[in-house]
Amino acid sequence: MKRNKISMLIFMLGLFVLIISYFIPTNTFEAYTNLRPLGMSTLIICPILGIGGVLFAIREKSLVYALANILLILAFPIVMFIGYNLV
Repeated sequence: MKRNKISMLIFMLGLFVLIISYFIPTNTFEAYTNLRPLGMSTLIICPILGIGGVLFAIREKSLVYALANILLILAFPIVMFIGYNLV
């Protein structure tokens, strides 16, 4: 695998997790936590992937994927803003 594609793969993985978590039933993680799947992905998983993606994007000198991974870090405020404006 080429080194200049790691930040792109991390961004795609984060986007995939975000999309899949939207379709998972809300009571999936009730035995473990009170978070719903979308909350779990936007509060925990996407920011972790975003930080890793930003680090690899800086290493690869790719501004586009650095900005895309920053959007993964900010996934929770973005989803909250969209959710409250649609209702």
